[in-house]
Amino acid sequence: MSVEYTTQQPGRRIPFVTIVIVLLNVIGLIYEYSVGENAAIARFGMYQGALQRGEWARLFVSAFLHFGIMHFGSNMICLAVFGLDLENRIDWWRYALIYLIGIVGSGLLINFAGGRGVHAGASGAIWSLMTSTLVYNLRNSINPAYALRGILVNLVYSFSAGVSWQGHIGGGVAGLLAAAVLTTGEKK
Repeated sequence: MSVEYTTQQPGRRIPFVTIVIVLLNVIGLIYEYSVGENAAIARFGMYQGALQRGEWARLFVSAFLHFGIMHFGSNMICLAVFGLDLENRIDWWRYALIYLIGIVGSGLLINFAGGRGVHAGASGAIWSLMTSTLVYNLRNSINPAYALRGILVNLVYSFSAGVSWQGHIGGGVAGLLAAAVLTTGEKK
């Protein structure tokens, strides 16, 4: 009797959107190391009033820059935990759109309520994945505990010194709204 081994579980797809997102974040990290973290974030970090000044690139580029390797690593772990699961459950384009909407929601709240600091990181978009996972799970009678746990732990962390609560909350609210529209009729 022979046993076949596969690298994927039945029903699992290759998470190409998550892979592309990780690669874009790696490119952002390489850019930061090539020009210097401070210079990269000064040039492309999101701040209050950036959009009124016509600096639209900051809205998107800031989501792929991080304050050091630990910030990068923790965001990529959270992306793996929530992104891989959600991407497997919904169409790839819905998943990509939710991530993009999370970036926009995060950037918009920073733009209007960001305070004096400069913000960067993927966490706002990742928050959109967490809240979208919660909506998806509730709609499909899947235990929402891990999504709720992730949201609650990160909510407490969001109000720590040096953390962009604006980016987190903006991305999370955007994810809730996006999931309300984009996960309608999805199946387990």
